[in-house]
Amino acid sequence: MYISTKKLMLLLFILFINVALFGQDINNKWVVGVGFNAVDYYPTNEPGMGGLFNEISNANDHWNIYGPKLNVSRFLKGKFNIDASFSLNKITKMGDLNTINLMYYALDGNLQYNLLNSERKFRPFLLVGAGYNWVEGFNSSGTINGGIGANYWFAENIGLNMQGLYKYNSPDYTLLSHFYYSLSVVFKLNARSKSGWLGNGRGCYN
Repeated sequence: MYISTKKLMLLLFILFINVALFGQDINNKWVVGVGFNAVDYYPTNEPGMGGLFNEISNANDHWNIYGPKLNVSRFLKGKFNIDASFSLNKITKMGDLNTINLMYYALDGNLQYNLLNSERKFRPFLLVGAGYNWVEGFNSSGTINGGIGANYWFAENIGLNMQGLYKYNSPDYTLLSHFYYSLSVVFKLNARSKSGWLGNGRGCYN
């Protein structure tokens, strides 16, 4: 049975919200987010692409911007958090080539290290992790992820999350390494503070 992309996106969003909400307990606090993502194959030094970091900000010619990105994050200890996400994209540009529409799916798990304390509205972090990607017409494979990001909390429990990742893929597979960017609205799900989380949004997280 064929399921359209819009119906799939809606179903994934509903499942994501239910998992996030019912996954919390009285001792833990979670953050969930929903947003858009961009995939850029060009500045990766891959065969047929540009040199590393070449035209990295040329969104008009090289970025594939689509959505959604759904993520859930959990505080671990000290300045560390763990984040899991699902991303959907439509690839129409690979370097200077205009391609047919290729669906892109990615599951990623990243460890975040916060660079500033939890009292600031703007909270940058480093992240490292791994993922698994599927691109229509190509083999699926794993990636090694590394990058930077930041949260900006403009209200007690609502903020913006920005991330930039380099996703390295082994040359043994047909998938290409690429840069991945995302912009999401994030929401804190408050819980009691037994594990160090505070219901007023000023706990250890981020």
